[in-house]
Amino acid sequence: VSARPLRIYTGILGQIGDIVMFTATARRLRELFPQSEITFAVSARYREAGELVAGLPYVHRLFVTALYFERLSEALFHPWHLGWPADLRGDDEVAEQRRHDIVLETRPRHRRMPWWEFDHQVAETAHMVGVPGPIDWRTEIAIPPGTQIPPGVEGKIVLHNDPSIDPQKAWPWPCVRWLIETLPAQQVVLLGHPGPDIPGTHDLRGRTTLAQAAAIIREARCYVGIDSGLMWIAGSLEKPGMVGEALGDN
Repeated sequence: VSARPLRIYTGILGQIGDIVMFTATARRLRELFPQSEITFAVSARYREAGELVAGLPYVHRLFVTALYFERLSEALFHPWHLGWPADLRGDDEVAEQRRHDIVLETRPRHRRMPWWEFDHQVAETAHMVGVPGPIDWRTEIAIPPGTQIPPGVEGKIVLHNDPSIDPQKAWPWPCVRWLIETLPAQQVVLLGHPGPDIPGTHDLRGRTTLAQAAAIIREARCYVGIDSGLMWIAGSLEKPGMVGEALGDN
């Protein structure tokens, strides 16, 4: 019997939240195959998110692919969406996968719609690649050692409102300003893409790496934000807060 560990290639070529969600799947794989070495694949577009999972104890190495969904043409979309195994890999992925014993799908595609009526989003992510449950919904990140954050942002309220992600998820900016005006000055740290001027805040939008944003959230008092990758990071850090549509209802 070979003493060589079982080499597993998986991961998810999704956005920040998808990558963080997939940590539960990687952890489950390690439970099923304790002697395995897991290669966690992410796309070059979301390499920074991959760096937040590279330090987890059940991730042996991070592999960054050149392609994302660039090969998903109009002709391929319908069969791929129905579940046919359309090959969207680049040459780098093919070469890397051949070094592994088990290769699991990396480009997410829901099994059935509406998927949210059947399972939790974290468990759905595991089912996408064929990893059996039960799936612990807890997600995790590992902020790279030495990540520096600006002084004076510890213990603040982190707020994230980013219409560039999805206008339907975003809150009206007047509601954000109203919330901040009800708080003492300089108690809110803004993260995300640049946006309109919000007086009385530490505005770090567009000025941090993803690792720095995660470190700021870790040191925050609480997190307030829309459904986004930063929301999943805050959840992984078990940071108390408010997410979703509540602020926009005011």
